Amino acid sequence: MDILGRYRSATQRARVFSEAWVEEHFRCPSCSERLQATPNNTQALDFTCPSCCSGFELKSKKGAFGRTVADGAYAAMLARIRASRSTSLILLGYTEDYRTRSVIAVPARFLVEALIVPRKPLGPHCRRAGWQGCNINIGLLPPDGRIVCVHEFVTRPQAEICQEWKRTAFLEDSNSAARSWLAVIMGIVSRLERTRFSLADVYQAEGELAERFPGNSNLRAKIRQQLQVLRDKGWLTFLGNGQYAVSRQSAPYH
Repeated sequence: MDILGRYRSATQRARVFSEAWVEEHFRCPSCSERLQATPNNTQALDFTCPSCCSGFELKSKKGAFGRTVADGAYAAMLARIRASRSTSLILLGYTEDYRTRSVIAVPARFLVEALIVPRKPLGPHCRRAGWQGCNINIGLLPPDGRIVCVHEFVTRPQAEICQEWKRTAFLEDSNSAARSWLAVIMGIVSRLERTRFSLADVYQAEGELAERFPGNSNLRAKIRQQLQVLRDKGWLTFLGNGQYAVSRQSAPYH
């Protein structure tokens, strides 16, 4: 991109490149409309969809994103989640010569409190002493919460992206606390990497759940409850005798 020659900072070049790419190539995963950039310095919101009003925050990185994604202030992130004001993420990975290699969309419905990891506050000698940022542990999400839009330079069909996006729209019917449980349980089920699984398989994740939800003293009952909700929403099928099946297969990119 010729415009990148105007900037000396690698950070500025990455910002200009990634924003231009989204404006030209990315379509809203919910309704397929082009996105519109928000005014500069709009907090936690880089693009909006003029059709369905969905909001998106863009994060770009040279190379691939790992299990965690750096975000802004910890307290502000928690406040947005608890008020159901989170925006969806666009995670764009690019090459040394500024080519878009991967794009992952994370629906706002999956940005739940259990995935937000506080970072150590800045020390007393820092300009913003005491400020505390956070990371988002997207590695805990199921594939439904990490929708691949571009894989190894190839853009997936928009119809497939929209279908995956809408598959978990039922999460928006729940408050932030309920979504947190559902998102974590969906992640645990996905990491089993089996189409069929048992209740006992999910019980093995009690240690992780105790860490994510320290206030709950009856984890097995909560697990059964969440599996029933996912069954009622069509994400799981109950087979009887404590056996479940994931209702539909995710795309083969995850």
